[in-house]
Amino acid sequence: MGLLFSLKRNNRSFRDAPYRSPLLHFTPHSPFLIFLFLLLHGFLTAQVSLSEQKLKIPRQSTTLYEALNILSRQTGFDFIYNSETVGSNTRVRLFADNQPLGKVLENLLSVHRLSYKMIGNHILIYRPAGDALQSPDAGIVAKKDTLRELLIKGHIYDDQTKAPIPFATVGITEQNMGTTTNYDGYFQLRIPFTLAEKSLQVSHLGYLNRNLPLRLLDRQKVAIYLERRVISIQEVIIRYVDPLLLVEKALEKRRDNYPKDPAYLLTFYREGVQKNEKHISYSEAVFKVYKSPFNHTDHSDQVKLLKSRKITDANPHDTVFLKLKAGVQAALQLDIIKSLPGFLDLSPPLEYKYSYSTMVSYGDRDAYAIGFEQVRGLQKALYTGTLYIDKENMAILGAEFEIDPKYISLAVSDLVLRKSPNLVVRLEKISYSVSYMSFNGRYYLRHARCDIRLKTRQRRHLNWDRFGTYLELVTCRIDTNNVTKFPRQETLKPQVIFADQSYSNDDGFWDDFNIITPETALVESLSKIIGKIEAIE
Repeated sequence: MGLLFSLKRNNRSFRDAPYRSPLLHFTPHSPFLIFLFLLLHGFLTAQVSLSEQKLKIPRQSTTLYEALNILSRQTGFDFIYNSETVGSNTRVRLFADNQPLGKVLENLLSVHRLSYKMIGNHILIYRPAGDALQSPDAGIVAKKDTLRELLIKGHIYDDQTKAPIPFATVGITEQNMGTTTNYDGYFQLRIPFTLAEKSLQVSHLGYLNRNLPLRLLDRQKVAIYLERRVISIQEVIIRYVDPLLLVEKALEKRRDNYPKDPAYLLTFYREGVQKNEKHISYSEAVFKVYKSPFNHTDHSDQVKLLKSRKITDANPHDTVFLKLKAGVQAALQLDIIKSLPGFLDLSPPLEYKYSYSTMVSYGDRDAYAIGFEQVRGLQKALYTGTLYIDKENMAILGAEFEIDPKYISLAVSDLVLRKSPNLVVRLEKISYSVSYMSFNGRYYLRHARCDIRLKTRQRRHLNWDRFGTYLELVTCRIDTNNVTKFPRQETLKPQVIFADQSYSNDDGFWDDFNIITPETALVESLSKIIGKIEAIE
């Protein structure tokens, strides 16, 4: 998982070594077409009757959020809205005495100057133009005359706890286009207007997928609630599951599940360093990655920089300055299918113990959750975590893992090659997450993240400085057509320190790219040093 760091003390640099952990023809008069016409006609009729069906709901006072949930359960319609602008916690009076849904909605929303728009079985609740939120049609019409682009943004929440869901996948599956929510569950996505009739899919581990029409979402900041998916007991065969055998099968099926041909990945990357909860360095970039087949070494991957920028606030008088190096290479090495970590190395002697945890929902797939930890008594800084394996095709869908906290202190000598004898370094946490996305029957790297926490102090001093560093990469688009290697002069060299590159100003920096939107806390932190922002094309 080669992460390189530099510890500076009194302007003297100490370079450490990478931490290498064991890691379907029918004729025009075909009866089928007649049947299909009747089926579609029946479906459309059902949609109309569904919206006109009479509702009977006891008079009650509740929140708008709960009122819409009640209507959703009774009618099957899916509501979309901006929870902040609409005011999902606003108290409302809900009542229906043999009234159609339209009438109920008018009675419910008009008091709060809200309107609604229906497409299929989805209903957008919005505040008309002149209020805080623009009419949904206005955004699309305006966009037809300008850049012909849809801008989709909002938050993803758990529908029970209302907690934000980080690292949720948001995109258009059939177009292999998307992004990932940040720690606040927030996302922003730019979609070509030619795809306006498509649906946005939202997915995350343990939740049911949601598909929403893009035409209702343009220029709206929406709150999307995901429902937890519980796998019924009928879906689970009660029998002994050998976790080690599952891992073996997953490794054997790599040739069937992962790309045998190269692909271009358009990726967004970011990295940051914090000292005592304050950002002292932040960099982000768009890379075009030449991703070689799964059975090639990670050194055969290439990275081409398209755009990047950074913000720094490093004080040269800081006692210790922590810097993340070679981050994009480290992120690509988190492709555990290509760079097998120790917990996927089954050659004897085995250093890991495996256990079957449960069956989970991973997007729209059922998956085995396989726990792993290092063998008891083995005095090494190895991993502990969970591996997710598809129940049907045995594809490894992702993993979440960290250096075993009980042995993390043993990783210092591997992580820090040299340091001042007066400097005490204590690692607190090193964690990783990686997930894959399916495209044309093969799985590609979707998201990878690494977080490291440590603290330092001078000997004979009581005060500790706490450092945190992270790197994150998300695949925004996959292209498998006419893929060739980049000319050598256009690529980033593996040994290049990304954060130390030179930069020049570029005001319209992210106009054409999808990104991981910064968290609220990060925005607040960076706003204090935003004057130092620099960017390159």
